[in-house]
Amino acid sequence: MGIVVNSVIERLTEDYETEDLLRVLWIDGELKNLVLMSIKDFKKKRMPIIINHAVLLEEIAEGKSRIIEFDEDIELLSPDEDYLEKYRENRNRRWELIKEIAQREPDIYLSKSRGQLLRETYLMTGKPVKVIKDYLLKYWFHGKSINGLLDNYLFCGGPGKGRVYKHKPGPYSKNRYIVTETDIEIFKSSIRLFHIRQGMNISTTHERMCETFYKRGFYRKYGVRVPIIDPDRSPSLRQFRYWYTNNTSAFGREENKRGKRRAMMNVRPLVGNASERAHCVGAVYEVDATRSDIILVSFDRKTILGKPTLYVVIDVFSRLIVGYYVSLASESWFEAMVAVDHAATNKVEFCARYGIRIKEEEWPCQALPQSLVGDRGELKAQMSERFVNLNVDVLNAPSYRGDLKPYVESHFHITNETIRQLLTGSTEAKQMVRGDYDPARESAWTIEEFNRFLIIYFLTYNKSALSRDYIPTKEMFAEQVELTPLKVWNWDKGRRLLHEKTRDELRHNLLPRGIGKVTRFGIQYKNLFYTSQLGLDEGWFEGNGLGIDGVREVEISYDPRNCSSILIKRGKKLVTCLLTGRLKEFEGLHFDEVDKLFEYRDNQIKEQEKNEKQHKAELHAFAGELDKLATKVTKGVTQDTSLYSRKQNMRETRATDSKVWGSISAITHVEGSKIADGLSPTNAEVIPFPDKESEVERMTLVDGDIDIQMLFSRKSKERRRKDEPTI
Repeated sequence: MGIVVNSVIERLTEDYETEDLLRVLWIDGELKNLVLMSIKDFKKKRMPIIINHAVLLEEIAEGKSRIIEFDEDIELLSPDEDYLEKYRENRNRRWELIKEIAQREPDIYLSKSRGQLLRETYLMTGKPVKVIKDYLLKYWFHGKSINGLLDNYLFCGGPGKGRVYKHKPGPYSKNRYIVTETDIEIFKSSIRLFHIRQGMNISTTHERMCETFYKRGFYRKYGVRVPIIDPDRSPSLRQFRYWYTNNTSAFGREENKRGKRRAMMNVRPLVGNASERAHCVGAVYEVDATRSDIILVSFDRKTILGKPTLYVVIDVFSRLIVGYYVSLASESWFEAMVAVDHAATNKVEFCARYGIRIKEEEWPCQALPQSLVGDRGELKAQMSERFVNLNVDVLNAPSYRGDLKPYVESHFHITNETIRQLLTGSTEAKQMVRGDYDPARESAWTIEEFNRFLIIYFLTYNKSALSRDYIPTKEMFAEQVELTPLKVWNWDKGRRLLHEKTRDELRHNLLPRGIGKVTRFGIQYKNLFYTSQLGLDEGWFEGNGLGIDGVREVEISYDPRNCSSILIKRGKKLVTCLLTGRLKEFEGLHFDEVDKLFEYRDNQIKEQEKNEKQHKAELHAFAGELDKLATKVTKGVTQDTSLYSRKQNMRETRATDSKVWGSISAITHVEGSKIADGLSPTNAEVIPFPDKESEVERMTLVDGDIDIQMLFSRKSKERRRKDEPTI
């Protein structure tokens, strides 16, 4: 870098620290001498000096000096128009005073000739030599710029520097308290303790600060100690608020008051562009959910269901709605996955299911993006790994940061505004107060009808003009692309980052997973059993088999909204397993409904097991007492009888007793008969235990009846013997 006029030379000490800064004011034509002026200190301006050019080059070569880039005082040398207009007249008057002698180079730099020029100017203008010399020094100090002669009030008062006062500045006031460094430390502690941690406003924070740090004693009232505050010896609220405002940025104040998340949403600088990462179609999809401003009714239209949840997937580059899902369930990651799955679904087939016929070019999106932006609550790490399998990068936005998904968020406002204008039963997202009309009175739409409306609405939106904040590319302008989401999507098809996946791949990666157990009854999952023809053919469920490929536990995929089937991955395909025959009544139920049903069963069994203990206690008591009585009566009757004699005529006696009991139990028996009266049980609710006398009497009756039966039996045997042929 060569030495030219206005170059700045830095002279260095032996320790390579700055000794002086010199500005080159003039160079002679033969490059022998230079005129330099020190610009290190504006308040101590010195007259220029003359130095040999070769000597300066030698100093630079030896490292004693060097040429540097110097930042000029741009605020003074290039002021704004208002400042220049205000002080231009003073500047011009000063320049006219020194213009003639400033241009007399090199005479003005030589001490002898300079003195003569200054005296001549004094005689012509009447201005003191000291004033003329000061104007010259300012002119040279600022690089021979006439704006260096402007009144320099830009840094008056020491902006940004703290002041130490012995007396309170400003007009006289009753509160003459002066804020010191100790007070500032107390201010910081109070903001941290009361404003940030306890959420108090500035006024209450000031009150608590005075009670905590500026009390001069206590007095007792209402049974508690009350601090004594001296207003003359504590900072005022105005002083406290002034310090807080001047020493805390707007972002810091919002963060202290409402938290960092709200501060990032409300007061952070909006200098970025959320679409920067979306350089073409399919680069970034945004997915989010909100409550729609309409109240739905049940399919039979008798029950009011409330507001549905709407999930929308939008392409950032084209603003095209590529997928959606409407649900009556609360927001969840699985419901968001259904919307993403819809983004990769053929829209012609989807619309046909609702009786709406469209052409593929009307909704030509059925693929996955390169990146997906969603809420952290809906796209957590467990799903991020699934998207890796689908070649999709997941960009999780912090919770409650809708500003990081601006396009899908802004679309929700448009959608809900359209719903409120067109549909019966719509409602605004505000809290109702007493006396307001309840829009649920007019609710008439089912979720299926609302879904059909959304299809037509999204088709219409995709053909509508883009918003005015959309910034088209140069290529769009060159090709005169119509600025609608659908036209931009179709125009950029050559640079798309979209990619397609098979239906099985989507289901396997987007559906939740669980572990099923292979048993003889089928694949068990959540108390349900599933089977498939492939499993029967390969012997998965055989008792001595090894399950599926030697494993008894398998990973399954399922849809929480329907328990009718589950999916098992076998090679490159998914095998559908259906509920077994004994569980067909569960078809169509949600898994959470199945869980509640089995929870009801388990709770009921536990409850009945408690009652069962009492019932069994009654049984045990009755059986024990009856056993004692039967044993006692039997021992009394057979006391003198041997076991051998008791086994005699066992067959005949068994047949006789069978007939007696059959007669008693017969459907056609006559009430009040001798046998019935003797043996039939009583109809009383409480069965008394029989005493010994009544039991003996009953036994006597029975003995008589048995004698009759034995007589009939003996006569029958004799007749059979007579009828037998003689051999």
